[in-house]
Amino acid sequence: MTVAAETQPKASPLMTSILAGVITAIPAIAFTLLVQADQMVLYILAWLLIGTGPVLGYGLATGQLGKEWLPLIGGIIGSIPIVSLLWPVLVGAMSRNYGIGRLYLGSILGLILGFAAFFLAATFMGQGQDPIWLATGFVLLCAVWGGSCGAFMSR
Repeated sequence: MTVAAETQPKASPLMTSILAGVITAIPAIAFTLLVQADQMVLYILAWLLIGTGPVLGYGLATGQLGKEWLPLIGGIIGSIPIVSLLWPVLVGAMSRNYGIGRLYLGSILGLILGFAAFFLAATFMGQGQDPIWLATGFVLLCAVWGGSCGAFMSR
């Protein structure tokens, strides 16, 4: 009698990073537009969906999109501002495919690189003249964070 070991699906870290960054940027764009339109329920929903971007990007890159729902729930719960430091724990604990340490490392590195992109947008767009750079910087921060988390999920 043989037992087949379940292996983790492999994906390119670059492709996973790109897909996770783009999928994370979509609700971030929706959030910035809905905040400006004063649609409170919708922008809260968009904020919560930002945490699912890396998980959806990884699932799309591996061809396993929709196979696991628990990490998506962990990503939504991890997007709540009070619980946001636990995002890697919630997503990692609800799936066998992701290591919590790697998720923390990807999240911290993504935040550092994301804030660098945020302030780079401020430098290029002129932080004193027009406050529109805040929305662009926020979308860049979220996209870089999601891409970094997605890359570390695939390693």
